[in-house]
Amino acid sequence: MKTRLFILLLTPILYVASGSSRPWYTGKSPLRQAEYQKEKLTDCNLCADSDVVNVTSTGIHPGEGARPSICLDLANRHNRAGKKYAVYRADSTGKAVRTGSVEKPVWGVVWGYRDPQNHHALLLRGGADDFYGYQPPELQFSIITVADGDTVFHARWERISSTAIHPETDYNRLHIVPTGGGYEISLGQERECRIGFCRDDRLFGDLAGIYVGCGACVQMKEWSVTPHEYPERHIIWKADDLAEYLRQSTHPIEGIYEFLQASSTSYNTRLGGNYRLAMVASGPNYLLVYKSGAQRFEDRWQTGMVKAVLQPTGLSNLFNVTWYDAEHKPLKEGVKAIVADNGVLTIHFSREGVILEWNRATPSEEGYRYQQQKQDYSTPVSPIAL
Repeated sequence: MKTRLFILLLTPILYVASGSSRPWYTGKSPLRQAEYQKEKLTDCNLCADSDVVNVTSTGIHPGEGARPSICLDLANRHNRAGKKYAVYRADSTGKAVRTGSVEKPVWGVVWGYRDPQNHHALLLRGGADDFYGYQPPELQFSIITVADGDTVFHARWERISSTAIHPETDYNRLHIVPTGGGYEISLGQERECRIGFCRDDRLFGDLAGIYVGCGACVQMKEWSVTPHEYPERHIIWKADDLAEYLRQSTHPIEGIYEFLQASSTSYNTRLGGNYRLAMVASGPNYLLVYKSGAQRFEDRWQTGMVKAVLQPTGLSNLFNVTWYDAEHKPLKEGVKAIVADNGVLTIHFSREGVILEWNRATPSEEGYRYQQQKQDYSTPVSPIAL
């Protein structure tokens, strides 16, 4: 990848209109024009210095046990073979002044997007020029993950040619589908042309959308997002960041929850440890984030992983729950949580016959109750551990 583009990947401009009746950024300036009409997004980036993204919320948040499967039709109207496209800078009066031109502008898709420092992207640009039409249409592509500002290339400007590719300025149907360990990326109405694989399944944020390089004019239609269930095995909160977030939180149920007690009517199920958990809000839901306490499969758990997702039911203190057991397997059928006014969190596993309780700790209590109630769970009495 050229140095200019590599730098811009780390600092694109973010335009979001989450929660608005108009889901995409629209507006007109000397260096950019974006509009959304009849379910078609057009975004033209005339700026010589900045690639941009246009993103909206997918409603699929990190840690909630799902990944977005994305399908869209995407075209770059500035993709004619042999043609160069003007780019501009704004002068001291705000007037656009032409400063050069770009051949084969870059466009693409971003997903799992939190900010310019954390996202995945498929980047496209024109392939070899075929003025006589003797060869199948060609594109060049890169697949990248940017995490904490560091870029990992899963593919670096590789070439792909296929009759499924619509050449030059026409639409191409793109599919980004979560699968084991990452995202499968393909092209064509029936996914007949495999582009490549993003070997990173993290979800940094809930945003997704289009990437518009310098000089590109991108049109997008037929945007659709489908949630796919996906096991959570990632650290989504760094320990220091989680502690600082909770220190500043004034939310009535966010905080540290210390284990109180467990009861079970089943000999086939037991708790995998006296879990110490943090409750944090995530979109409309709440996450129980693992802090410490695992003794069964202890090596599989690290601070910042998701232990459970609580989804509102319409009743103020009752939640549907997806619980990740000691082996990170999701349990959700018949699992409910109640958060009482006195700060006690109770989770009922009706199929397993188990009731677990935690108490929301004040800062001075944190750690005390865990030490007092620590038990030995290293030798299981059954093959099932919560």
